Amino acid sequence: MAQLAEKQTVTALRPREAALKYGISAAEDVELLQIILRTGTVNQSLPQLAQSLLTTYDNLAFLSLASIESLTQFSGIGLTKAIELQAAFELGQRALAQRQLRQGVVASSSMIGYHMLQKLRGCTQEKLIVVYLDTKNQIIQERTIFIGGLNSSVAHPREIYRQAVLLSAARLIIVHNHPSGQIAPSKNDIQFSKRLIDCGEIMGITCLDHLIIGSDEYLSLKEEGVI
Repeated sequence: MAQLAEKQTVTALRPREAALKYGISAAEDVELLQIILRTGTVNQSLPQLAQSLLTTYDNLAFLSLASIESLTQFSGIGLTKAIELQAAFELGQRALAQRQLRQGVVASSSMIGYHMLQKLRGCTQEKLIVVYLDTKNQIIQERTIFIGGLNSSVAHPREIYRQAVLLSAARLIIVHNHPSGQIAPSKNDIQFSKRLIDCGEIMGITCLDHLIIGSDEYLSLKEEGVI
């Protein structure tokens, strides 16, 4: 009951006032948007404009991927507001990426997946990146091994495991993007993954997962039961 009363108090305040009193993390998504947008239009109040944006793009994740061209087509969003929105999302994404993937941090497939979504977003070339881990799943290094399709002659397990040996890595997670934006694994993706796992077993280095990065989502071959 006390929590409900407190929430009603937060809602009754203007977003900036509420953020100062209760902390920015207490703000709703729509209130955070109001703080960034600052003003409404002749036909829409600030709360209405912020809510319309969220409704149109469904959620913050999709809104963060909107281009300047797409945003400026929205009633009430000019070039300045569109750039400010993109800048706010980009700052958050960079801060998250820098906080997540650094040496010594314990990694997981989901952590790496979300990080790589930001890193490889809009990339027009297929890249294969390996995150090398120690026995506690702590990150040793993130390294781009090569650029090109997995059916290329350069895509060979020896390049991946040579670096693993040099780093004394015990485990690794491989990541590659599909410039098409689709995350369905190809036959080559699956064959390459199984080949990596087999080579790793011989060398005593575990390939924990293979992540495929699309335009706005990723796929874990391990979680899907493909490998």
